[in-house]
Amino acid sequence: MPVKMHQVFYFIALSEEQSFTRPAKRCGVAQPSLTRGIKTLEKEFGARLFERSKSNVRLTQLGLLVRPDFERVSQATTFLAQRITELKAASPSKPSATAMEAPMRAPVLAVTTIALILLGLAFRPTPSATTGAPE
Repeated sequence: MPVKMHQVFYFIALSEEQSFTRPAKRCGVAQPSLTRGIKTLEKEFGARLFERSKSNVRLTQLGLLVRPDFERVSQATTFLAQRITELKAASPSKPSATAMEAPMRAPVLAVTTIALILLGLAFRPTPSATTGAPE
């Protein structure tokens, strides 16, 4: 089963906060949901990602190994969300006619050119009509 985005965010938050209460608040979920997400992730990896004690939570060797990749995924997702927000704010809600026409310009130009060439060939005078001499 593939890793889900919320599991990545739970993992990052838990590895930074080192407790289950603060990451749950940070991720906007109840603590049992965060715990379930982490346990599911650990089950998918087949090993523990965190060592748990009454006072804190620490990354295991496997957790330390996957953390850089999860951080890159989290950063890329955050960057993508920001870009989408910027694009939505910068562009009108309805695509402009020129933006919709742009992908069609090259095929239309090609078809028009071919049509003109074929039209020219169809109306080209025969060699005998141009020389004025009988064949």
